[in-house]
Amino acid sequence: MNENCPIPNNINPLSPTGFRLSITKLPEITYFCQEANLPDLKLTALEVATPFSISQVPGEILHFGELDVNFIVDEEMKNYLAIHNWMIGLGFPENYAQYQNLAKANPLVIAPKFGDLQGNYSDGALEILGSNNVAVRTVRFADLHPVSLSTLNFQVNVTDINYLIGNATFRYTYHTFE
Repeated sequence: MNENCPIPNNINPLSPTGFRLSITKLPEITYFCQEANLPDLKLTALEVATPFSISQVPGEILHFGELDVNFIVDEEMKNYLAIHNWMIGLGFPENYAQYQNLAKANPLVIAPKFGDLQGNYSDGALEILGSNNVAVRTVRFADLHPVSLSTLNFQVNVTDINYLIGNATFRYTYHTFE
């Protein structure tokens, strides 16, 4: 063995198919989730000018990327409508009661977040599974909220049935590894 290149204790690579996503406010998504990403993380840099060049100094503000989720839409559209109704409540396009109903709608969100705004958010977890399908890491997302929901295209001119896939994008405050 070369001391400059030691052999790791675990040489199993991480499989992209080993994951389970759960969002407290959206239990309908977990079973049908087909794809989820581990969002990027960026640290701002400060530019410091010197007489000779501009140096980059690590900043102190982190920017967390977006959580993108692809899911099979169930036959009754419950998972799609759960996200749709959450977004309608946040945007209340018809009246203020739509927003008020959002705050009362989900008993699963209990922890106080941002005072009376707790109904706007939900926590979530992305469990990353190892080769024996046991969680090796859990990524916890704090204060998730949806920012986009994809279109669903219905077609009659297809020969094979490809089930509808919905895509939702979520923003959040931060994520942590367990």
